[in-house]
Amino acid sequence: MKKIVLSLLAVATLASCSKVGKNEFIIEGNAEGVKDGVAVYLEKQDSTGLVQIDTVKVEKGKFKFEGNVTEPGLHFVQIDQTQGKIVFVLENGEINLKVDKDSINKSVVGGTFSNDQLATYSKEYEKVQKKMMAFQKANMEKWQQAQMTQDTVTRNALIKENKVFQDEFMKLTVDHIEKQPKSYLSLLFIGQLINQPDRDLAKLNKYFDSLDADLKATKEGKKLKKTLTQAVEVEKKSPVVPPLPQQ
Repeated sequence: MKKIVLSLLAVATLASCSKVGKNEFIIEGNAEGVKDGVAVYLEKQDSTGLVQIDTVKVEKGKFKFEGNVTEPGLHFVQIDQTQGKIVFVLENGEINLKVDKDSINKSVVGGTFSNDQLATYSKEYEKVQKKMMAFQKANMEKWQQAQMTQDTVTRNALIKENKVFQDEFMKLTVDHIEKQPKSYLSLLFIGQLINQPDRDLAKLNKYFDSLDADLKATKEGKKLKKTLTQAVEVEKKSPVVPPLPQQ
């Protein structure tokens, strides 16, 4: 009985320590090295482009945004006079941003479920990207020579080798969708895959159906479901082109 009471007290303590309530968010930014008074902008994407929705200033190397949010969405933080933007998921909870002022794309995001997933995915993506860039750098001269001499054998070989990295990127994306049905990224990734020329609509619909109910109920989730349904209808009506006869 004593253990049960202690457990309940621990849960109550954790709940009371939370800084945010339902449909609320706090973004706490650590901007070490950024001068006091520098403006920080919170932005979102709409039909007209990026829109600023709030502005704060850095004080003693830190900044904070607070507000309400009813469903997750991709947002951006822009540090004034700094190249690049920090991409993150605005959702209910305490979001932490650790700013790298010298290389914004190396800034670290976390604190909520989808942002922790974003941080994990970004690390794995960066590993593949580094391998791909090293391969391309090592073979740049060979590629240029093949282009000049119209050496299709060498070009095709290099393209085939480079495709290995593209396949790794795709695997990262698909693995995330399959393993993280509650992640907002999974919803975004399905939306991206539907635009691929070699898309598999049956598989994409299966991925969508496996998502968490709360994600599917968002505006973006409903929009994606409508897009998937329309794509299936178009595919059904499209004439099947028979393959060319073999010579």
